[in-house]
Parts: sequence; C-alpha cells; structure tokens
Amino acid sequence: MNSMTEYAALIGNRELLYRFLSRLYLSETDSALLKQLTAMCFPDECGEAELAEGYRMMTAYLRRPGDDRVTELAVDYARVFLGAGVAEGVVAYPYESVYTSELRLMMQEARDQVLQAYRDKGLGCLATLNLPEDHLAFELEFMAHLCRTMQICVAEDDWSAALLSLGEQKNFVKRHLLNWVPRFCDDILKSAASDFYKAAAKITRGFMRLETAIIEDLIAEATQRRG
Repeated sequence: MNSMTEYAALIGNRELLYRFLSRLYLSETDSALLKQLTAMCFPDECGEAELAEGYRMMTAYLRRPGDDRVTELAVDYARVFLGAGVAEGVVAYPYESVYTSELRLMMQEARDQVLQAYRDKGLGCLATLNLPEDHLAFELEFMAHLCRTMQICVAEDDWSAALLSLGEQKNFVKRHLLNWVPRFCDDILKSAASDFYKAAAKITRGFMRLETAIIEDLIAEATQRRG
C-alpha cells in the first residue's frame, strides 16, 4: 500500500461494510434505513465479481420506483429469515448454530464460542433484542468492533497490537463466518423474493471471499511496518 492514509481507509471501509451488513440482517428495513440506503453510492468496481454484482443489484433495486417497498421488504425479511408463512421450502435462519450443528438447532456450541469471544473483548452485552449471540448481525458487529480497535492501534503506531488484532480478525472470519455464511447466502438466494435481499446475499458472500485476501495483505503490511 502506498500510504498510511490508504491503509487506515481500508480498515475503516471494512468496519463500515460490516456495520452496514449487520444492520441489514438484524431486523426489517424501515423507512429511515431505506432513505439512507437510497442516498448511498455503492462502488462500481471492487475487485470481486460477486461483490460488484451485489452492489449493482442493490443500486438498481433502490432506484426502482415503488409505492411501498418498506412493506415489501418486511414481508420478504419475515419469510427469508424467520420462516413466516413457509410450510415447506428453504429458510435462511441467521444463526451459526443452525448451519454448524448436526441437527440444525439453535443455541449450540457456536453460540457458546462467540459469546466467549465477545466477553474476552468486554462485549458481553453485544447481543440485544433477546436474540442468540451467534446471530449473524452480532458476529458482523463484532468484526466491526475489531476493525475499530485496529484503527486505534494504527493511529498510535502500535504495530504489534495491530498484528494481534489482525490475527483475531483472521481467526474469527475463518471459524465463525466462512464456515457457514456462504451456505446461508445460498439459502437467501433460493428463498428471497426481492432483489434487495438477493443483493445483500451477494454483497455478503463476495465480501467474505475478498476479506481473506484483504486480511492477509493487512498482515503483510503491518509486519513490514513493525520491522
């Protein structure tokens, strides 16, 4: 990377994208969020094909005329992530335990593992709304927190701490995101009626695929700067 400004900007952009995706999966899209999203400019190119396709699909959906997209998205959210009205077919339940336990049950080992990870960082109250701690929104928010912590390390020129943070990020992505999120996104694409949530799935899966390479690049740079 050419400068510290570029390095810090990359970390900041990762934090923002994690927070953006966390909000999409936490609850239905209300009018305030829809207005905010409509005003956003998503990148045209980003170095990962599916991520770029997701951005284009999201932009097209948000620019599409519609009388009551809030209701449309609320219905789609309930069907896709809560299984509302689905007697048979695919549901994308946003919990790691569902995708990593043998019987596809909630509140399994994955929940205990991420809860401990949150507590280790003083974030025992990260989970809210009486949802299990391995909800995707909380896991994404945790990664945003790690990105924020790393920005402080970089600002203080503490490259040993930055490398420690990157190791934690790499480990969490591998153990608690890449192990189930791609399959979860497959299920969204199979069950969503709206291009909004299909775009969210593509953005999420594309970002997760790109994130592995990004973290490795950040580690290499931090190692060089630490000396």
